[in-house]
Amino acid sequence: MAADPARVVLVDDADDLRALIKRALDREEDFTVVGEAADGRAGVEVAQRELPDVVLLDIAMPVMDGLQALPQIRKLSPASVVVVLSGFGSDSRAAQKALELGAHGFLNKGDTQGKLVERLRVILASHRARTTMLNHRHAIDS
Repeated sequence: MAADPARVVLVDDADDLRALIKRALDREEDFTVVGEAADGRAGVEVAQRELPDVVLLDIAMPVMDGLQALPQIRKLSPASVVVVLSGFGSDSRAAQKALELGAHGFLNKGDTQGKLVERLRVILASHRARTTMLNHRHAIDS
């Protein structure tokens, strides 16, 4: 029996890009989009309501940008894997700041849909493996 698909919230002010990513993820058996938002404030609300497995979070958005929303999402939905989705390069200051604020990974908007999905799988699998290892160590130490 296959595992339940990872529940994803998309937060990006570009409606067309959000629709493309949603379509790409919804075609995959291991992802399902459960919420969308066009700005950081709405993204925080959707993440708190849905408690998704993954939040794909743009950096540059109106109302509240991704760097402002990120700590709130991490606090209100601590089990969510937050992945920054940006047109800035992964070595940009904004991407580094996002990682410092608790982002689990970075995806470049310029990547193909296939590459975005595959990199998201890798980031999620890596996080799950670390969590499993930490839980196992905690059980042994208890």
